[in-house]
Amino acid sequence: MVQINLIGKKKRKGVLKNKVLVLMVLVFGGFVIYFLGTTAYVIISLSTVNREIKKVDDQAVVISGQISSNKEALTKYVLTKYILDKVESLKKERFRYKDYLDQIAGFIPPSGVLTTVDFATKGWIDVSVSLPGVGSLKELESRLSPTGELAQSEFATVFAEQVSRDKIGLYNAKLHFEIKKDGRN
Repeated sequence: MVQINLIGKKKRKGVLKNKVLVLMVLVFGGFVIYFLGTTAYVIISLSTVNREIKKVDDQAVVISGQISSNKEALTKYVLTKYILDKVESLKKERFRYKDYLDQIAGFIPPSGVLTTVDFATKGWIDVSVSLPGVGSLKELESRLSPTGELAQSEFATVFAEQVSRDKIGLYNAKLHFEIKKDGRN
């Protein structure tokens, strides 16, 4: 007769169940340890961030107190800065009469006299010059040539409207200077 050992199969099944149970407990334990470690890291990070936030808030209160104590000086500074900026912008916008007149006077020969100046036409300056002779007139023409001093000046072009000789022998020239736009022709 054949003998069947039923106890061995049960024992093998029990050992297999134990191995699976141990493996499941180990995997579950690993997940629990991982979760606890991650949770501890997050809690520690949050507490560190909260400490930093509290430190920054405390510094902000101190700085705010310092600003409040210097409020009058700060107000004066801001107002002064605004006024200085406004003055600077007005300086940049103003018409540069003196600069233009200095350059025009530089074109006139030493023997010539600037008799009239007119800023009425926007972008143009009209002047009249009295010169004692033809030599002075030729010198003025050479100084106003495009390759002469005019090229380095604030004026794009210049043209003579009229040149005449008066009763006493002086030459009178009426000139029109075109002001360069933004430093260009």
